Amino acid sequence: MNLIKTTIGACLCVSLVTLTPAVPAVRAEGGLSQAAAPAAEAGAAGASIDTAADRKAQPDSADRVLRRDLDMLYRDLTGIPVYGGTGGVGILGESAFPVSAPEGMASIGAARYGKGRIVLSGSAQYANLSPSADEAQRTLARNVLLWLTDEAHTNQGGGNDRTNRYEDALASRGNKKIRLATTSGSLAVDPALPIEVVRVESWANGNLNPQKVAVAYADGTMTEADAEALDDYVRRGGALIVAQNGRPLESITRSTPLEERVRIGNWRGARISADFPVQRLLNRAGLSLMNRELAAVASPTALTPEQAVNNRIRVRLEQGKGLEEGTLAIEQIDIGLPGAAPAKKRQLLTDVLTETLETITPETDLYAWAEQEVRRFGEVDFPIVKVNQPYRNALLNFEFSHFTLDPGNAKSPYADDFPGRVADDAPTVTGREVEVDLDFPEDVNYSLRLPNKNWVSTGLYAPPGKTVTLEVPAGTENVSVQIGSTDDDLRGSSTWNRVPLLVHFKKLTPGTVQVSSPYGGMIYLIPMKPTAGKTVTVTISGAVQAPYYELGKTTAEQWDAMRGSPATPYAELKSERIVLTVPSEFIRELTNPEELMKTWDDIVDSYDGLSGQSPTAPLPHTAERYPRYYVVDRQISSGALHAGYPIMAPFGAGKDLTNLDYIKTKAWGYWHELGHEYQQSAWTWGDVGEVTVNIYSLFIQEKYGNPSELLKTKNGKTYYQRAIDFLESADPNKKYGQLDNYDRLVLFKQLQMAYGWPFYTRLFAHYREMPKEERPGTNQQQIDTFAVTASKLAGEDLTEFFVKWSVGLSDEGKARIRAMNLPQPQTPPWTLRE
Repeated sequence: MNLIKTTIGACLCVSLVTLTPAVPAVRAEGGLSQAAAPAAEAGAAGASIDTAADRKAQPDSADRVLRRDLDMLYRDLTGIPVYGGTGGVGILGESAFPVSAPEGMASIGAARYGKGRIVLSGSAQYANLSPSADEAQRTLARNVLLWLTDEAHTNQGGGNDRTNRYEDALASRGNKKIRLATTSGSLAVDPALPIEVVRVESWANGNLNPQKVAVAYADGTMTEADAEALDDYVRRGGALIVAQNGRPLESITRSTPLEERVRIGNWRGARISADFPVQRLLNRAGLSLMNRELAAVASPTALTPEQAVNNRIRVRLEQGKGLEEGTLAIEQIDIGLPGAAPAKKRQLLTDVLTETLETITPETDLYAWAEQEVRRFGEVDFPIVKVNQPYRNALLNFEFSHFTLDPGNAKSPYADDFPGRVADDAPTVTGREVEVDLDFPEDVNYSLRLPNKNWVSTGLYAPPGKTVTLEVPAGTENVSVQIGSTDDDLRGSSTWNRVPLLVHFKKLTPGTVQVSSPYGGMIYLIPMKPTAGKTVTVTISGAVQAPYYELGKTTAEQWDAMRGSPATPYAELKSERIVLTVPSEFIRELTNPEELMKTWDDIVDSYDGLSGQSPTAPLPHTAERYPRYYVVDRQISSGALHAGYPIMAPFGAGKDLTNLDYIKTKAWGYWHELGHEYQQSAWTWGDVGEVTVNIYSLFIQEKYGNPSELLKTKNGKTYYQRAIDFLESADPNKKYGQLDNYDRLVLFKQLQMAYGWPFYTRLFAHYREMPKEERPGTNQQQIDTFAVTASKLAGEDLTEFFVKWSVGLSDEGKARIRAMNLPQPQTPPWTLRE
C-alpha cells in the first residue's frame, strides 16, 4: 500500500488509497446475510472511497460537508463527554464519520446511507430525549435530530401539523411534530418536545415510510426481517438512531433470557459479527458496533474535521502499517488525549485496529480486503505481543475471529502447535451414539449461582480440517454441537501464547449435519432448552476416539490401552459430577483413575451437601444435573486459575488435577474456583467476592483432615490474630474491605464455629427459597439482608458482630434485626478462633 501524507493544521492526516479489495462486494437480492450493497445504490462503506485524484479534483467539497456536519452536531456544545459504560463505535467508510472520539475510538458515529442518515451511539445517553436529561444531553439529542432530518422530505400525506424536519418542528412552537418510531416500550420522550412517539411491534411489520416516520429509534435486538425493513427505510430517505453498547450483546450471563440463549445456540456468548443483524445493516453504512467499552472522559474538546478524518479506520490502518514499516513514528500519529505518552498512543492504536476488524461482517468491503491482506504475512510464531505490530496483529486477530464450523475448513497451520497433533494413523469412528438428556430446569438461576452450561461429553475428538458428520433425529430442537474445550477467548489479552480463539459451535437441525474446525478439539453436545421427559440420541461419524475414562464404565484394561498411546492431544476423565479435560501427556502415568474420580465426586457431593442440594431433591434444591468441568489450557484469560464453566487452569497448575494426594490436601485453588461456581449472588456484596467461595474450601480442608488455612501466618501473624486485632481496634474509620481476603474469611469461619456447618446449609436454602421480589439488589441491601438472615438463622442478635467487623450495616439493617427481638449471643462469635 502507498501512503499519501497531507499536513492539515498541526495534524498528520494519512489518506488511504488502496484498501479496496480486488473484487468489489456485491449485494445479492433479499438478505442481509449476502454481500454488501452496490456502491452506486446505497453509498455503503467503501462505496464512495475517494482516491487521491478525486480529492485533488475536488479538494474542498468533502471537507466542507464534514465541517458542516460537525458544526451542526456540536451546535452549542464545546465537547461531548464519554459516559461510563459507553461502547465503542467503528468508523469504516468514507460516508461515515466520528462525532466524538477523544482517545481514538468513537463513542458516536454518523453516516449517510442511500438517501437517509444514521447515528450510532455506544450509549443511550447520547440520544437522551427524556425529561430527566441534563442540559448537555438535551442539546446533543436536539443536534442529532436536526442533523438526521436536515434533508428530510415534508410529509405530504399526514396533514399540515407535522413535518419531517426537526428544525421546522422546533420553529413551529408546538404546531408541528415529527414522528419517532420505536419498538421499545420504555423509551422516555419529554412531552414538551415536538415529537410524537409511535410504538411498533416490530420493524418488519411497522410499515416504515420516510414520508410519515421521520426517525426510527432502534437497538441491537432487531431480527433479520427488522434489519431489512430498516435498511429499506433509510435508503429511501429515513433517519435511524441506533443506541447500543456492543459489549453486552456478546455476553451471556445468568440473567440472559432463555430465548436469547436459544437463538444464539450456546452458553459461551455471541459474536457481533455473526449473530446480530444490526451489525450487518450498520456495516453497509460504514458504521460498526464494537466489543469494547471506552474509558470515561468528562470534557473532551470538539472534533475538528481533520481529527474526524484521522479517526476513520482506513486512515488508522495506514498509520499502523506505516508505524510497522518505519515510515511513521508514533509521535506523528494524532491519537489519544493531549500529552498522551508514546506507549499509550501505541496501545490506543492497537485497540482501535484490533477491535474494529474483529467485529466487522462481509457487508463491508474491509472484510474482503482483510481476508486478502492477512495472507501476505504467512504463518507467524507465538508468543505474540499485540502492541509490537499493531497492523499485522489486528489482521491476525481478524483471521482468528471469523472462523466457523462449516464443513470444508482447511486445517490451520497453528493446529499442531496447539491444541496439538492428532495421530496420522488414528482410526475414525462410525455410528457412535451419544444420548442427550433434555430434562433439566428451565430457570438456570434457581440456585442464585453460576449456571451450568450443560456440556455433554462425547469422548470424541474432531481432527483439524476434517469433516465430522452428525445424524440428528427428527424432532430435535435447541441442541448445539461444540468443537473444542480450551474455552478462554484471549483476543483481549495483551500477549498470545496460542491462537486466541479456538472453540466454536453450531446449532443442530434434524437430519445430517456436517461440521469441521480448523483447529480441532473435543466434541460436545449442548442442550439449550429443556423438554420434560425427553432424550435424543445423536450419531457421530468421522471423529477420533480420545483417551476417555468414564467412572463405572471404562475398565482398567481399556484405560491402560488408551493412556499408553493416545491418538489425540487431549484426554477426558468423567465421573457423575465432574469432568477433567487435560492434555494427554498428563494421563500417561495415571493408573488410578477410579479412585481419582470417586474423590472428585466426593468433593462435589460435599459442596452440594453444604449448600443443601442433591440430585434427587425438588427444586429449588436440586443439584446440577450435568457435571462441572475443569479444563487445562496453555494460556488462560485471567488469574492463576479461574471459574466460569469450565474452570480453567494453565499447564503448570493443571498437572495437579490428576494428582490424588494433591486434590485431597493442597488443592486450595481448585476448591476455591469450584466455590465460585456455588457462590450465591444474593449475598455476594462487593467486599466478599473472593471470600465467601472459601467457605467451601475450609469445609473440604476440614473434611480431609488438613490444618486450617487460617492458621497460616502472614507478616508474623496468623489470619486469626490479624482479624482479632481488627475487631478489637477502636478506630472509627476502620472498614472490613480494607482487610486481606483471608482476614475477611475469619468472619465467616466465626459464624461456622458459633453455629456449626448446618448454619450455612440453612443459609443457602433460605436464599434459594426467597421470593424474587425480596432478593437484595444493591450492595447495601445485600449487606443488610445477610446480617438480618444470619441473625434469624442463628436465633441471636448479631448486630454487634457485624458492627465490630465494620461491614457497613446500615441503620435500616440494624432496625430490621432489632425488630426480631432476638437475644444477644451467649458466646460472642467475634471472640472465636481455632
